[in-house]
Amino acid sequence: MVKGKIILPFIGASLLILISIYFYLGGFKPIDLKLTNCSNLNLVGVNYLGIPQDDTIGDYFREVEAARKNNPLHTIYYIEPEGKRDSLHVFIGYESEVLDENLSSPWTHQSVECHQAIVATLEMSRFVMPKPDKTKKAIQEFAKAKGLTLKGIFIDKIITSNYVEVWAPVGS
Repeated sequence: MVKGKIILPFIGASLLILISIYFYLGGFKPIDLKLTNCSNLNLVGVNYLGIPQDDTIGDYFREVEAARKNNPLHTIYYIEPEGKRDSLHVFIGYESEVLDENLSSPWTHQSVECHQAIVATLEMSRFVMPKPDKTKKAIQEFAKAKGLTLKGIFIDKIITSNYVEVWAPVGS
């Protein structure tokens, strides 16, 4: 009986602390969605096709990180893996003002046509950010409610580790 009087308040206090930390990190912030006008994206970067466990993808991320300077990192997942050994196809790049035609392999250009897009803003700690599927579902529901057709591409614009925008171009 005495143990119950000690353990119950301890569990209650622990839960209160965990909820407070989750709140502080932004865990209760909703996904902010808006429709915005945009211009075509001209990205420079690297395509990766393989498995998530391959060291090459880490090398590519580091290469693009070094080259992008102060530009936000952009990722476009064409095939997202369900597990560690599943196929992954991702473009890792950044917006470039100058489109250098003489890129060396594996560097390439990626153009994305964009006139309007739904933008999901995630401004919270990366530890409590919603999973990509939840963000995509929120964007799809927003598009459906507004009577908009998505082009089927989702572009993660990583501004900082705690500030990400997911752009979903809308079809015309």
